[in-house]
Amino acid sequence: MDMDELYQKIDLGLRDLVIGKRIYHYNKIKSTQLLAISLAETNINTEHGTVIVADEQDEGIGRGKKKWASPRGGLWMSLIIKPKIDFAKINMISVISAISVCEAINDISQLKTFIKWPNDVLINEKKLAGILIDTNINNNKNDYIIIGIGINIDVDISKINLSIASNNIITTRATSIHNETKSKNIDRFILMKQLLRKIDFYLSLLENDRYHKKIIEIYKKLSNIVGKRIIIYHESLKKYSGIVKDIDNGGGLILERDDKLLEIIYSGEITIREQNDK
Repeated sequence: MDMDELYQKIDLGLRDLVIGKRIYHYNKIKSTQLLAISLAETNINTEHGTVIVADEQDEGIGRGKKKWASPRGGLWMSLIIKPKIDFAKINMISVISAISVCEAINDISQLKTFIKWPNDVLINEKKLAGILIDTNINNNKNDYIIIGIGINIDVDISKINLSIASNNIITTRATSIHNETKSKNIDRFILMKQLLRKIDFYLSLLENDRYHKKIIEIYKKLSNIVGKRIIIYHESLKKYSGIVKDIDNGGGLILERDDKLLEIIYSGEITIREQNDK
């Protein structure tokens, strides 16, 4: 395995963090997510907070096993975590990951991005970043969780959107930080440093029950979806439409369907509609 441990905690200024205590960097691999899963599966001593980052991926993975285009110019990374949380909180990992990505991008680029429920990050209705969560659960305990994160920083968006159109990679048109800031150059490792700090912070809050409500409040604010009319395609291929009444304590949408029944949904693809658009 061609593995270079190039970016130690001391290099990124992460000595005080748990997340990022060990970082493996690759020039090019198939998938940071697949490698992280392999490490977690085959080595029980893999440390909580280990990060895999690559300059380029041949077979990047998005949600629903869709292909994620990940050429040079982006931040492609996966984190192995073993959080001290109850099984009932497992969906909150997606919540804190989305908050962390959104806030880190906003902090470094000065953009005003938002979360497209459940965990994509958009600006001007275009996709800037995506998150993939893989879990291994044994006897209702989280043996490990892999957080996959892809952020378009300075990639060739025309090629990515061409891939989307021809291969149905993702459903939303893509953009990059460079496209949206026009002139500002963003160092991906500075962005990664801020992102790891955010994840470390919000994970520590999640492990402390007193801050659960505060996390959901931040998520609601960044999502800006409450009160919106949506169409949602659930993983079971069911299609619902209605008004989002709230986000519950697990990050699920509380949807008032068109037939006035309430439905709580934790995963799926959504499209926001105008109130009079049936």
